[in-house]
Parts: sequence; C-alpha cells; structure tokens
Amino acid sequence: MRRYIPFLLLLILLWAWAIFLDRATDHFVFEPSKQVYSLQEPFEEIVFTNRTGQEIHAIYQPAEEGKPTILFFHGSKYNIYSFQDFILPYAKKGYGIYLFDYRGYGKSEGRPSEKNMYEDASAALFNLILKQHVLPQDIILWGFALGTSPALYIASKYNKLPFRGVILQSPFTNMADMGFYMLAQRYDGTPAATVLPIFLRPILWNKDFDNTRMIGHVRAPILIGFSRLDRTIPWTMSRALAAKSPRGTRQFFSPTGVHHSSEWMEAEVLDFFKQIDSASSADSVK
Repeated sequence: MRRYIPFLLLLILLWAWAIFLDRATDHFVFEPSKQVYSLQEPFEEIVFTNRTGQEIHAIYQPAEEGKPTILFFHGSKYNIYSFQDFILPYAKKGYGIYLFDYRGYGKSEGRPSEKNMYEDASAALFNLILKQHVLPQDIILWGFALGTSPALYIASKYNKLPFRGVILQSPFTNMADMGFYMLAQRYDGTPAATVLPIFLRPILWNKDFDNTRMIGHVRAPILIGFSRLDRTIPWTMSRALAAKSPRGTRQFFSPTGVHHSSEWMEAEVLDFFKQIDSASSADSVK
C-alpha cells in the first residue's frame, strides 16, 4: 500500500492544481456584479430555478400580439439591471424581452462557469417556453460578447426547435483565441508575449467557449454584427466566426459603435426582424 502513496499524493496535487487554475481563470473570464439598480418600466422581475435548484433571476416583458420575444444572453460583465438600457429600445417597440442573470450575477445564486452558464441558459429557455408560454417559433436568441456562447449552445443543442432567429453581437471564436488576443494587447513587444501563450491553453483547460464548433449546428436564421471600433472583441475575430457560419448568415460590419452599446446595431436588427418575419409568413402560407 505504501508504494501507492506517492502516486496518490501526486494525483491529489494535480487535482488541487486544476481546481486552483479553474478558480483563478474565473477572474479572467467572468466579471459579475451584484449591484442592483432600479427596475425600469415596462420590465417585471421573475425568479426560476436551475437544474440544481438554485434561484436564477430575470426581468421580463411579454411581447405585444404578433411580435416575437428576445431571449437575451448578456456578456461577462455587470448583470441584467445594467443591461436594461441596452435592450429597452426593443421593449418600447413591443417586442418581448427576457433577460436573465447567470449564476453569480446580480441576485442569482451560485458561481459562474462555462457549464453553469449553459445550464442556466437551458433553464431560462424552458422557463420562457413552459412558464411564460412563448412558443419556440416566437423566440429570438440574442447573445452579446461572452453571451454569444450560451446563445449558440441553445441554438445548436436545441436546433430541432424552430427558433425565429439568432443574433450574435460582437462574437468571438473561442476562449483560447480571446486569451491570445488579450495577451498580445497587453504584452506586445515584450518577452512575456512569447512566453505566456505557451501556458494559456493548459490554464484554460476547462473553458472552451467554442463558438466556431457550435455555430455550424445552428438551423435558425443568423445575424452577426461587429464594429470596427470594438476594442474588447476584435472585429476580425467576429468575421472569422462568421466565415464558419451556415450559408445564408447575415453579416453587419459597422464603422462605428463601441463594445458595450447596441444603438449601432438597432437599424440592422429591426431589418433582420422584418426579414425573418417575412420568411416565417411565407413558410406558414406553404
């Protein structure tokens, strides 16, 4: 038995090191805020539970008759209260809005991880369908920045559901590519720019966020929007993801618009809504 002790100790050390890296890189990927702001009209707060029984908080506005509902997946920073202004223009036009917080964000319980984000996204989808009684064909999935991963997870995993459409705003290819980009921005021209990338993939061992893989399985119409002025996620990476998307994907390259804003996409989004509404009407006639 004693001869196995060094082997067991090694396994324990490796396991502890993996847990340490996991927790350390959480701070690299997730930047949740617990700050709660006043709820704006016309939103109402709702609470549901995820697979593990933890409470997940969301804000919701039912759609006006004949209009779809936007299931919105926010990015790595802030929470649903911070994103009210981001999505409010569409609420004022009568579109349904369903915006939820992943674990660890806002009032939602637990802590965020890639797996947890996907589980919470699934819980939000089925709460919207089963409890709010919104049909899949009346749901538009909208992912922003890091939120494009849970949006693509839902669109690809449940691709037999007839979602009305998918919007990806400022998407990226995968987390390793984002890590390389951030290191290049921070350490360009220094020895660290050569050394640190060697350790990046092992450090991000359980954080794939592989949008490139997921996007090929999406069946719903897709709009991908990206801005030349985005300094957080480079437009070239968004364009690289668009190149891997299914045929017929609509792309919008804006010469203006900073990262944490939506006004630069508003006209294109509304036109996309008209396009998919027309396609949906034509299918129903058939």
